[in-house]
Amino acid sequence: MNLEWRIKDFENNWKYREKFDSALEKHAEFLRIFPFREKPWLIDKLSVEQIYNPHKDKNYFFYWIEHALKPLGHLYIGGARVYKNAIENIDVFKRLLKIVINESLPIADKIDAQWKEISGFGLDKHIAKKIIYCYYPEKIIPSYKTEDLEEFMSILGLTYKKYNKNYNSLSVGKKFELLNGLLLLFKNKYLKMKKWNNGEFGGFLYEYYPPSRITKSSKLN
Repeated sequence: MNLEWRIKDFENNWKYREKFDSALEKHAEFLRIFPFREKPWLIDKLSVEQIYNPHKDKNYFFYWIEHALKPLGHLYIGGARVYKNAIENIDVFKRLLKIVINESLPIADKIDAQWKEISGFGLDKHIAKKIIYCYYPEKIIPSYKTEDLEEFMSILGLTYKKYNKNYNSLSVGKKFELLNGLLLLFKNKYLKMKKWNNGEFGGFLYEYYPPSRITKSSKLN
């Protein structure tokens, strides 16, 4: 099954298209509720309930990030404690959100900001990357696990370490910036894929080139 066949099959995959189109509508709704890129001053007005409030409704920030927008990148959180940590450190979280929507900062710096000040937000920065994607979908692919991006590169026959001989010592943000950039270059080499938005391309990668952790999991189930 070559690349051209996969592209054609993906474009005719109406089940995926239906799910993805619904996700785009929800993403637009999310941005209407939390329009921080256009109105950054609203970050200071965020209440605890608007950030995390599972007992009242499903309109809080982290419900959108993890659940409502799941087709735009699955997060593996392992429990709600991480969100409670965010509201217990609400001033830190607001400061980090301001970094996310700072137009002058590169993506790497946004990822490498001090997310570790909130327990559960550090290490590979999955939550941070998802938040950044939600505000900059034109710049990044909705794939938040470094190992997944590395596997996509390998499966597609692309190399990345030659672009930075010190790759292993790069920060999480710098690795993401490099891998994301190279995958977008690959995407834009092909006329049909170039027309896709980055969300579609991310869906294509996970649908037709799933990382080994996903294939292993599906075999176990």
